[in-house]
Amino acid sequence: MNITDEYDHLAPKLIGKKEGTFAYFTVRDRWPKIVTSLVDQLARRRAELIEQYGSGVERDIADILEKFAKLRYEIMTDKALCNLCEDRLDGRKWREMLNDMRTGIMPNDTEELTYFKGPWLFVECFLYRYIYSAFNITNHLGQMDYFEESKKKNFMDHLPQIEESAAFLMKISAKDAPVHELFGINTILKSSLWGNRADMSLTGGDDHTMKMSSIAASSKLADFVLIDDVNELICKVLGPLQINEKKLKNRRVDIVLDNAGVELAGDLVLAEFLLARGFADKVIVHGKAIPWFVSDTTENDFNWVVDQLKEAGPESTKFGEQLKKRIENMEIIFKCDLFWISPHPYYIMEKEAPELFEELTTSSLLIFKGDLNYRKLVGDRDWDLDTSFKTACRGFAPCPFFALRTLKAETVAGLSAASIDKLLAKFDEDNSWMTSGEYAVCQLGGV
Repeated sequence: MNITDEYDHLAPKLIGKKEGTFAYFTVRDRWPKIVTSLVDQLARRRAELIEQYGSGVERDIADILEKFAKLRYEIMTDKALCNLCEDRLDGRKWREMLNDMRTGIMPNDTEELTYFKGPWLFVECFLYRYIYSAFNITNHLGQMDYFEESKKKNFMDHLPQIEESAAFLMKISAKDAPVHELFGINTILKSSLWGNRADMSLTGGDDHTMKMSSIAASSKLADFVLIDDVNELICKVLGPLQINEKKLKNRRVDIVLDNAGVELAGDLVLAEFLLARGFADKVIVHGKAIPWFVSDTTENDFNWVVDQLKEAGPESTKFGEQLKKRIENMEIIFKCDLFWISPHPYYIMEKEAPELFEELTTSSLLIFKGDLNYRKLVGDRDWDLDTSFKTACRGFAPCPFFALRTLKAETVAGLSAASIDKLLAKFDEDNSWMTSGEYAVCQLGGV
């Protein structure tokens, strides 16, 4: 992997050692809290797990707790990252990446690859891969989704909002709906955007119920969208897809998912809208192969949400049944390439995951959801705010792509002079707007 390059001086990678930054707060407070929450969960569920797996699981629990106590100490005291103790999935690749990073991050050997000093994105991905490894090598808990409870609770806590979204979708996508072909695009996209506020990794796994539904937010929070390329997306991509002059029957849209729960429900609303209104013949949704960043979507989350939509109300029930038909007919397909759980920025996808990159070149539109995908798009770097989005993405463009992101990290590119002036007038040198989740971007690339 590329360790250093010419962009390191122009736009340094975000790291956790700079006090006062969100990366520093994340390493100091959020990561230890996430590890502690997993320890608490195992202690709370000990009797349940023994009943399910037998007394042998106690050894597994003890081993995990020992690893997590050491992990929490090493994070808080800025120790060096250790090697993974298994080669499953991408374990061998991770060992190579760790060795490369150790030898390449600081050529003068003045600093080690530690939790605070290493590149934030790389270390954060390592943390979640290490957590997975701790469970995966046990005798009984290797398939356990240790974030499952919070993801399911997030869904159940938002049933009224989910029903509202499903009702809007069913109304405008009905065959006899008296609406223009392009009606609802902005609302559906912005609803998917604002569903990204329900990110449990931001709260360390604590409950986070959105006070305003995503449908309501799609219109009421317009002033908080710093970059809005929806109209350009319609003109250059979605409009031509729907007109379909060549009468293509293989129009494909890809959605790289972020969080499970209510956000996933909104993303499935987007997928169904694209199919029902004739923008695509199939939608590929990409999730994570393992539990990731507390609330990211796995295949089990995907299947569970589709099945549980019936709990939200009558319109959600109809929506869920429609999704099951789409899945059966392979009009909606779930995939989980291991690249999505790597620490790689997307501009090196063609090198690191050539088969995935080649597959995406066949897509008509690639939609990236959420903060982590955006961080990987722009390399998790401290770009000048007015740096063009194209420059920050460094040539990544297998097809037209669209980023829907609420800001939760101190990296963003492509802001206009007017937006920058507005933010400076309101916040001056305070960068809290970059991490609060209150501001958002809808950015188009690859066209």
